[in-house]
Amino acid sequence: MPYTVTVPDQEYFDKNIPCRTACPIHTECGRYVQSIGISQDEEAYLLARAPNPFAYVLGRICAHPCEDNCRRGKIDEPIAICALKRFATDRHNLGTGHDPVRKKQSPAPKRNKKIAVIGAGVCGLTCAHDLALLGYSVEVFESAPVPGGMLYLGIPQFRLPREIIKMEVDNILALGVKLHTRVTLGRDISFGDLRKQFDAVLLATGLNKGRELSIPGAHLAGVYNGIDFLINVNLGFEINLGKRVVVVGGGNVAIDVARAAVRLVHEATDYPEQDDEKSMQPAFDAARLAMRAGAQEVDLVSLESRAQMPAWKGEVEEAEHEGIMVENSWGPKEIVGENGKVTGLRVRKCLSVFDENKRFNPAFSDEEKIIPCDSVVLAIGQQADLSFLAGQEDVTVTPRGILKIDENLMTTAPGVFAGGDVAFGPRILVEAVANGHKAARSIHVYLAGKTKKTILSRFRIHTDWEMPKGYLSTPRQTMPVLAENRRIGIAEVELGFGEEQGRAEASRCLKCQVNTIFDGSKCILCAGCVDVCPENCLRLVDLAEVKGDERYDALIRSRYGVGAAELPLRQAGAIVKNEDKCIRCGLCAARCPSGAITMESLEQQEREVFE
Repeated sequence: MPYTVTVPDQEYFDKNIPCRTACPIHTECGRYVQSIGISQDEEAYLLARAPNPFAYVLGRICAHPCEDNCRRGKIDEPIAICALKRFATDRHNLGTGHDPVRKKQSPAPKRNKKIAVIGAGVCGLTCAHDLALLGYSVEVFESAPVPGGMLYLGIPQFRLPREIIKMEVDNILALGVKLHTRVTLGRDISFGDLRKQFDAVLLATGLNKGRELSIPGAHLAGVYNGIDFLINVNLGFEINLGKRVVVVGGGNVAIDVARAAVRLVHEATDYPEQDDEKSMQPAFDAARLAMRAGAQEVDLVSLESRAQMPAWKGEVEEAEHEGIMVENSWGPKEIVGENGKVTGLRVRKCLSVFDENKRFNPAFSDEEKIIPCDSVVLAIGQQADLSFLAGQEDVTVTPRGILKIDENLMTTAPGVFAGGDVAFGPRILVEAVANGHKAARSIHVYLAGKTKKTILSRFRIHTDWEMPKGYLSTPRQTMPVLAENRRIGIAEVELGFGEEQGRAEASRCLKCQVNTIFDGSKCILCAGCVDVCPENCLRLVDLAEVKGDERYDALIRSRYGVGAAELPLRQAGAIVKNEDKCIRCGLCAARCPSGAITMESLEQQEREVFE
């Protein structure tokens, strides 16, 4: 049977590190995990922070596509990469503005250009961060009273403490970025005037409006929009949901709404600042926690089955631990009420969410029921508020209600760029960071700047290669969480790994950047490596049976004078390796009698010069 191989080129080695490849900002996930494993915490932090001005935030709430692609997951469970990012960042001096990455960067010469960033969310602030480092004057305009975008307005405090957001934002503002809060584009300042005052503009306004549901009873008192609900809760405004609440939706926003509903209480957003009042802070905190008493019953109604729910599995499980009833495969039909007030939600059984063409087209049965409640919160999606574009016909809006952009994130209007959800629709936070980086570089190039990127690569041979003891038998560590009976108010639910857990979890990494390198000129085809491999990931085959791409065929032709298809049987052999199964044990290199196999890592240093 023919085998398919890939030529060992740059793409090949990149694919061998799937965590880094999957990360939108190409974080060196494996390297910071491995640094934690050998107690090099400063190195771990620097690696996690290097491409990410929101490393502390994403150590808590990242969607971690790196974990979804982790090769360890093919053996048992993936490395807890996100939790280990938190492990690395938590070991830094939180709250003092300590940012060794920024201290290592030389200040750029000031440029005589001004950029306006609309929206102080992750994308906008990342762009402001990069442009400030390049020497531009950057002003950020935010309609809310606080910066952070949906980090602050949409994510509950029990998932993301506010001091974490403040520290990240303060580090960016310390670069000289000027922030304007409570400034709404189209009301306090026109978009046209803003374009005249600045050399370039980034629109990073996000999707700050919740979608409405057109069913009978949607007008009743006690019906709330999920995004509006979270914004009001997170800004400290009081909302009376009553004793029984039904949340409609199956995504992470719906889960956040439901978990916030059981903790709901009015809380001011400004904390005491004076020294004498700071001494009373524990008493203030205790009083707030004592006041917190949310709804007695919270039901979450999701169209999707449990397996189809877009919400993260762990978040759904935590919601259930907190007493929230998750009812899958039910869709809202009518909000029922008396005297203009909600009394219940009529739902019907959902048989399927998508049709045969995988389009959203729910099918229902005749089975119905009414869930009694005092309020209904609709968390069924988000949309952009682009009313500020009135009179700006040169900025095109797509049929999806988002901004049309080119490959450089520029809209149809010269000098106006867009990134994040308002340009792509709902995205995960780490993609917003990637958008911010790209927007900053595109704006720089647009303003007559130039960039030159070089990548320096070298192989480093690892002599006496050895993996940590017990790395294959160590199970994935479980995140410690707050006991259910203590989950009141703003108390953070996930507690982070302790010392022993963090080191143990980091030791599970398969070190995918290290590769078994084969020197064909030394190989004697003894098959010793095949015999000793505990995972059976190596095979010795006849070269004539191996199929590859044009580059592979060119290598064969240069060595043997003919292509692979023309090679006679038994003239040459090849070793085929299944990279997914390799555990980097190094037994093949140790067994090889001719030294044809070495354990080597491809080390790359990317350098981008801005002119």
